[in-house]
Amino acid sequence: MHTVISHAAAPGPRCRTASAALQLPHLQALLRQAGAQTLHTGSSDTLTPLAEQLASGQAYADGLVPWAAWLAQGSGLYQDGQHWALISPCHLQIHSDHVAMQDPALLQLGEDESRTLLAAMQPYFEEDGIQLHWHSAHTWLAQGPVFQSLASASLARVRGLPTDPWIPRQSAAQSLRRLQNEMQMLLYTHAVNDARGGRGQAPVNGFWMSGTGSPLADDALPHDAANPLLKNPVPNGAPNPLSIVAAPRITASPMQALLAPTHASLGPTNPHTLYIDALSASALRDDPQAWVQTWQALDAQVFAPLAAQQASGPAISISLCGELRARTWVSGRASLWQRIKQQLAAPGIHPFVHDL
Repeated sequence: MHTVISHAAAPGPRCRTASAALQLPHLQALLRQAGAQTLHTGSSDTLTPLAEQLASGQAYADGLVPWAAWLAQGSGLYQDGQHWALISPCHLQIHSDHVAMQDPALLQLGEDESRTLLAAMQPYFEEDGIQLHWHSAHTWLAQGPVFQSLASASLARVRGLPTDPWIPRQSAAQSLRRLQNEMQMLLYTHAVNDARGGRGQAPVNGFWMSGTGSPLADDALPHDAANPLLKNPVPNGAPNPLSIVAAPRITASPMQALLAPTHASLGPTNPHTLYIDALSASALRDDPQAWVQTWQALDAQVFAPLAAQQASGPAISISLCGELRARTWVSGRASLWQRIKQQLAAPGIHPFVHDL
């Protein structure tokens, strides 16, 4: 089993400082016992960030990791020959020289609001041969031929950042760019946004498309594998206790089956890995309290079971990711030199992530 943790090394100075004293005993035990290590480097101009590349098994072209198709498979919606995308309702902030996206998690979009907006937008998408399917308040699924081989930028590239560099410019995406303009006009006076404005909340005035791509033949996901992409967003960015709820297993992996009871709100479903994206929101806000608390919850709920099963369970690998660098540890006996370095290193998780 491969576990990939996005934003294990946070970009902000306050979270970086907090990592120096962070103790994660179960994860640290797993890393100390690991054998081989591999350093990975990414680029800031790829459509797919480094963590998502690793989580996908590095088997897909840039911008074509099929997160949407995997989610559709897990939800029982997918049929061979279909093409899927994730649709994230969002608030676009219009500036004089650029357009930026507020982090969608900050919208605190409720289920009723989300379903009402989808119903209003659905007819416009259908005119372009696109069917929308509600999955969660912040994540919809879209199916249509326009998404075939259409590379798209991850939501991670635009949340809280300018969108202009990442808007798809392919001729095949022309209808999607027009839809974006139509949705801005439709939603400008929508009753949902009127009510949100009365509560002092930002309006939903656009959407982001991502997760396009077709699964490889050996990447089929079981139909009982539904898992939300941050299905229960945290109000106002409060620390997330990972919303422990029962969840079906992700794959046939015994280790992932073991983790199923606590696997919720960790990150997107895929057949390769347990991809954990729960740290990203607090890392991007540079909120050390929330980041540390989420780390501690992960250590107790994810890495404690892994550590308990390591001796008798299947081989595991763990990738800790920064924005442009990541390191993967593979289970196995550490070398003498590795054990000496670990003995000399400072305690805590910091020695494992300080250079990421």
